[in-house]
This record gives sequence, C-alpha cells and structure tokens, in this order.
Amino acid sequence: MPQVSDIRLMVRTEQPVLSTRTKASYKELERVFAEKRKDALNLLRRTGEYMTDVPFIIYYDYLNMDKYELDVEICFPVARWMEGNESVRPRIILQKKVVHCLFRGDYEEMDYLYGEMTAWITCKGYEPEGTAYEFYYLKKENPYDEWLTKIVLPVNC
Repeated sequence: MPQVSDIRLMVRTEQPVLSTRTKASYKELERVFAEKRKDALNLLRRTGEYMTDVPFIIYYDYLNMDKYELDVEICFPVARWMEGNESVRPRIILQKKVVHCLFRGDYEEMDYLYGEMTAWITCKGYEPEGTAYEFYYLKKENPYDEWLTKIVLPVNC
C-alpha cells in the first residue's frame, strides 16, 4: 500500500520561503520546478543561507485541478525572511491547521490518497481549504516505487 503513515491533524508553523507562483501543465511542471530550484539554490549559495526542508509545491484549488493549466507555487523553505530576486520572491506562509500523510510510489497513484484525506477531513468536521502542498523527499532518478511524498492539506475549522 503506498500510504505509509496515518492521516493526522497538526498545526503547521509559520514558514518563510522563497517562492514563485506560476501556471504550467502537468508535463511542464518537472522542468519548471528544476529551473526554479536552480535559481533558488544559486541565490542561497550567494547569501550563505540554506533551505530548512525539502522544496515543495502548493497546488491551488486541488479539488478542481486542471492538469493542462495547474496553478502552482514552487516553494523553498528558509530559516528567516530574506531578499529574493526576479525568479524567486520571499514570503511567509502563515501558521495553519493541516492534515498530512506520507505516500510512497508513483505520483500517478496519489489520487486515491487525496480522496481518503478529503473524506477524513469531512468526517472529522473540518473543511478543506482547497490548496494542497506536496513535499518531495527522493529524486526522480530513484525507482518510482521508492518516491516519498508528504501531502499536506490545510483545513478550515
């Protein structure tokens, strides 16, 4: 089973990030992510700063996603507010209650877990905010059955 943790509610603390919001098709997303990652790492090297976690993508309106025109924000978590550049800009992601779960496997197989998590949210009396965060913990070069992704769904109480 690709779900490797329980579905749990937690509070995600405020997080400074360098990010860029864009629209891209599902097929273009890997290329766009790689470009922005390179830009962010170059900026971090110049400033002597480091990421505090793996990069992640925020998918806006995950309940009605259009895979041909995804509205996404590619984020690189940092320890503190810092200046960005024309490619990646600073912002703070505010503290929020979220539901999260870990998934192992091919991204094409995650739909069922999104359904399970959304049902869990509703069953517990919460309402999905509509955004989804995906944290990517292994390189694409690894076999797809080893890919580890943390899915985070903010909720309204």
